[in-house]
Amino acid sequence: MNPRFPFTPYPRGWFQVAWSEELPAGGVLPLSCFGRELVLFRTEAGEAHVLDAYCPHLGAHLGHGGRVHQGNLQCPFHGWTFNGQGACVAIPHAPKIPPGATLNAWPVQELNGVILVYHAADGAAPEWRVPALPEATEPEWLLAQKKQWRIRTHVQEISENVADPTHFRYVHSALSMPEAELSSEGHVLRMDSKMLQPTPRGPVQGRIQGEAHGLGYWVIRFSGIADVAFISAATPVGPEHVSLRHTFFIRAPTQPGGSNNVGKALVAEILRQVEEDIPIWENKVYRPKPLLSAGERAIPVLRHWSRQFLEG
Repeated sequence: MNPRFPFTPYPRGWFQVAWSEELPAGGVLPLSCFGRELVLFRTEAGEAHVLDAYCPHLGAHLGHGGRVHQGNLQCPFHGWTFNGQGACVAIPHAPKIPPGATLNAWPVQELNGVILVYHAADGAAPEWRVPALPEATEPEWLLAQKKQWRIRTHVQEISENVADPTHFRYVHSALSMPEAELSSEGHVLRMDSKMLQPTPRGPVQGRIQGEAHGLGYWVIRFSGIADVAFISAATPVGPEHVSLRHTFFIRAPTQPGGSNNVGKALVAEILRQVEEDIPIWENKVYRPKPLLSAGERAIPVLRHWSRQFLEG
């Protein structure tokens, strides 16, 4: 356990391990997630699977040189072949498959152009699924940008940032502190916030709505000066590091010849603010009993909700 954070570095939930476009049909990718080595592959038919990485034969990493053959993953060392459920289905040089020739298979969900893996310390099956994001497929919305960072922090800190209104004024020089309201229902946390957004013609009242499905997957929507929706996915890759991915969608112009410049500028501003957060995330500690001010009542709400994913 990381001494900076008094809870498990690997919470329970769905976490992004790749963008769909990174894994073509027949593709194989090595993964380092949850303090484990994994392998991600896609069958010729397009189905994504994740297995533990090391072959039970002599320990070769299937993500480095492994290849997809007839819907299965073949080890680069001696040709042992595994299906998407982790069972060895063929050994080219042996007529019999030995007992125990299996690999742990991880639950996978692919939607909205991202590939998610479900992690539970006890290996339990997923308790929920992530819903589809309408903006990812509706014709009036455009995929605008993707960005990934590797950050020395905990996924709890990424989520807590959303519920911390004060820091927007002092870290990001916001015109006003957001008025954030949080509510939770099971594994879902919802946030509704209002704040002034700067424009060349003066401040405009904007709205930010967020919906989290566990600590690893947020959908955040901005409205006001422009309509922007993005997936914020934080995945623990080791005891002290998180991979943070953002996938942005912007509403297309409604008028012929219209511009996306305002939406793109808002995306650039969101990215700028993440870059400002990173040095603080990487150098802070978690205070289990923080001294909070009157305007920070959303932080205890988020912390209470997040406990269900950090325990055990």
